[in-house]
Amino acid sequence: MKNIIMIGFIAGIFALTFVYLGSGKNAVINPVSNEIVSHDALIERGRQVAIEGDCVACHTAPNGASFAGGVHFASPFGDIYSTNITPDPTYGIGGYSREDFYRAVKYGYSKNVGNLYPAMPYTSYRKLNDADMDALWAYFQSVKPVATPNMSNDLIFPANIRFGLGGWNQLFFDDNDFIPNPNKSEQWNQGKYFVEAAGHCGECHTPRNFAFAMQPEKALEGAILEGWNAMNITPGELKRQGWTVKELNQFLKQGESKLGITFDNMFMVVNHSLSHMTQDDFNAISAYLLDLDEVNTPSDTDLSANSQAPRYLTDSEKALSGYGTYVNYCAGCHGIDGLGKPNAVVSLNQNSTFSAHSPFNAVAVILRGLPSKQQSLTQGSVAMSNFNEQVSDEQVAELVNFARVTWGNQPDSKVDATMVSKIRKQLEEEGYLFQGNSGHIQKQASH
Repeated sequence: MKNIIMIGFIAGIFALTFVYLGSGKNAVINPVSNEIVSHDALIERGRQVAIEGDCVACHTAPNGASFAGGVHFASPFGDIYSTNITPDPTYGIGGYSREDFYRAVKYGYSKNVGNLYPAMPYTSYRKLNDADMDALWAYFQSVKPVATPNMSNDLIFPANIRFGLGGWNQLFFDDNDFIPNPNKSEQWNQGKYFVEAAGHCGECHTPRNFAFAMQPEKALEGAILEGWNAMNITPGELKRQGWTVKELNQFLKQGESKLGITFDNMFMVVNHSLSHMTQDDFNAISAYLLDLDEVNTPSDTDLSANSQAPRYLTDSEKALSGYGTYVNYCAGCHGIDGLGKPNAVVSLNQNSTFSAHSPFNAVAVILRGLPSKQQSLTQGSVAMSNFNEQVSDEQVAELVNFARVTWGNQPDSKVDATMVSKIRKQLEEEGYLFQGNSGHIQKQASH
């Protein structure tokens, strides 16, 4: 049943705008320590907070000026474009005061348009402390103004009405400061602060309710987002899959480890945000996500891909149902034993796509394929073709079960054709499947 107010709330999952700025001073008082902080140091800290928050990904269009907006977000309710958040007085946000900035970032209320859609993660930025907010404010005042006009959204009724978002905030907005855990280490709490505030990890990795509000009781347990499963990253699940501090640090820094690689939105997060952070940051995030009291990984730790002895398939594994389909469609790139090719094709052995409880991504990657990506001059992967039109639901089910049993250590995997059909239908309805032989996903996902 279509409820007008409900649709208005659900419209809030789509991104719009979030950072505002004003004028600066030569020095400020840090509200936490009461120390005088130089303006340059404050700007530099603000730049780092902006990196942690991945602001550039949503507010810098391809080939566009930094923070000038124009990034397209497709939604079931129409098209949304991110706004110019440079200090340009006409098209940007140069007319905002410090208080306007705080209200927009931490409370989702814009001086120009009113309530912001909660896909702009003010629901997480609410946890930012005053010191980081002051730094972010100073940084965005230093950004070069760009006179790029904002593009008009094209949303259907009632998604184009912001009034209902006030009710959404009343029901679901957690208006509380960040709360450290006194029983945990400072490092653990530093990781918690990043994950809950600037990093806003829960915005993608936490399931949402009927109104697309995050369910705090299921924090970081994973959620289907833009045709992929943003994985369960709770400590128990990460440890079950074999993630260690070294593996997780490498994944955060480089977007790959022997347990898998990043793609789509998470690749953007690593590229624009995580890869620019420090070793201490990685240690803190790993301490929190793995629920460890203290992580002390030296800054010169080798984060190159972990070498391991090749693990060849046994005759009994090759006799499993699904291996024939694997040979026909996958072995040409991934190899007869799934070992892949370094810096070209990912290895399937121990890949977290198959060790995850949910088979969603294992099915989706077969049907959708993946674009090529390059992390650096020496690291990357070639495109993976989609097989949407080549394989039946039964073949996909057999293939996924084979991979989950063989490489995911899940001997009881019971993916069937009905489950595959359901995922295929969902991806088709949301526009994420190609018709034709292409190595790219159809829809450009947003972060």
